[in-house]
Amino acid sequence: MARFGRWRGMIPPLLSIVLLLPFGGPPAAAYDGSVSVNHTAFDTACIGWNDPYPHKMVTAAAAAYARLGYATGQLWDGAFAKAAFLRRMPTDWGVYVHSHGDLYWNPDGSRYSGFREDADRCSGNVVYSKEIAAARTGRASNLVVMSTCHLGEANTTMPAAFAIPKTQAYFTSPFFYLGYVGSAYDSDEWIFEQAFWNALAAGRNAGTAFDIASQGAFYHASFDAQWWGSYAYTGKAGPITTCRYCI
Repeated sequence: MARFGRWRGMIPPLLSIVLLLPFGGPPAAAYDGSVSVNHTAFDTACIGWNDPYPHKMVTAAAAAYARLGYATGQLWDGAFAKAAFLRRMPTDWGVYVHSHGDLYWNPDGSRYSGFREDADRCSGNVVYSKEIAAARTGRASNLVVMSTCHLGEANTTMPAAFAIPKTQAYFTSPFFYLGYVGSAYDSDEWIFEQAFWNALAAGRNAGTAFDIASQGAFYHASFDAQWWGSYAYTGKAGPITTCRYCI
């Protein structure tokens, strides 16, 4: 996995909470974003134990996207239904999803990356990447975080749904996609995301934030993540922005 090792000398200790650090003043919330978290499918009735992480994730992600300048709507606790999610796609610039993700069979026999809606069911309908792409009609996103299993793997079709090329470059085009590789556990995703949001809040670019987060003390040695897009992009909503650590 290609990561930019020269940035790792700036890695700070992993913080235990998500910091609320400004970027020299709050950004104007002029670009829509959504934070969609599948809570029901991770509840005791569905997995046999009470998973505390979805609630933490929706709170942290919503705060992080707001700091980056997104007017963020939240879909969770049964509100994260397929139709509701797709209705947001024409105008959302930032997208965060925590759910079960995989490469699913489509009713027409094809396979596309996707994730499960919530809608108060243990196994909700699949939101397919091709449906997201159709709803967005080719418009690129800014910052997309797929906090699910499998949507950071080489065969994922999800980045293209948001018009983000599956390449890694240093240029400052305003888009960045993050996903997890293989079967990822909520506990490890939470460790990773705390560090990622903290680094962005401190003014790091998205690629550096990814490298910092990758150094976490994860519970499972198999945990892995991947990114595509622009390493130097700050994650802020809207057109290209500058970053005081971009050298």
